[in-house]
Amino acid sequence: MKKIQKKSFVYTLFFLFVTNLCFAEIDVVNCPTAEVVDYGTGEVSVRIYSYGGVISKFIFAPFNRINFGGSIDIEKFVGYETPVVHDPAFYLKWRIFDGTKIFPAVAIGFDGQGYKFVSTKYSLPAKGLFLVFSQNVAVKKLFIDIGVNLTKYNEESKLLSFVSLRGSIEDIIKLGIEYENIYEQKIQQVNLLVGLCLSKLINIDFVFVNLTDKNSEIERQVRIGYLYKFF
Repeated sequence: MKKIQKKSFVYTLFFLFVTNLCFAEIDVVNCPTAEVVDYGTGEVSVRIYSYGGVISKFIFAPFNRINFGGSIDIEKFVGYETPVVHDPAFYLKWRIFDGTKIFPAVAIGFDGQGYKFVSTKYSLPAKGLFLVFSQNVAVKKLFIDIGVNLTKYNEESKLLSFVSLRGSIEDIIKLGIEYENIYEQKIQQVNLLVGLCLSKLINIDFVFVNLTDKNSEIERQVRIGYLYKFF
């Protein structure tokens, strides 16, 4: 299993650096980027996780560079058991600088959606307030994202950080890898994204969560996204 995990890192990084990459993402898996939905458009996504759980998320852009939205987590949505609906979460992102060849794009925002609800709270806290920098590196439209976020974990305010690398192959295959909650050992993890662009409007992503934790199995998830125009 350890050899497979190491190989997945190597293969992902290899493809990201040697292929022609030309796709930008609002987020990778859990970590935000400085990208935003264009003015007058929106995005709806459904993320299917273990035991029939579903996180539905919507984002829309009524103003230039500013995105609003929200999400709702429903455990056991698929299956025989009674679904458990959690409180909806708010989402906001403002791209304050578009970036140049030298300086990265910058965005600030808030994401209230946590993951893995246990007992009375999420074991993986929401990003909360975040600041993220995104920059094109190495080859055309290969992006690196570096950010910090202020969240609440174990009843304490925590300043955490994250980094991701992302891109696509011929506008068809998306690839991304992220390292989140750096330095907070119990919740830091590496996630992998392999996606397919079925059209300019529909994407399907295969997500592999927590690749490096020796004490737990890798969780496989599916995320489907749809881009729409509302005016």
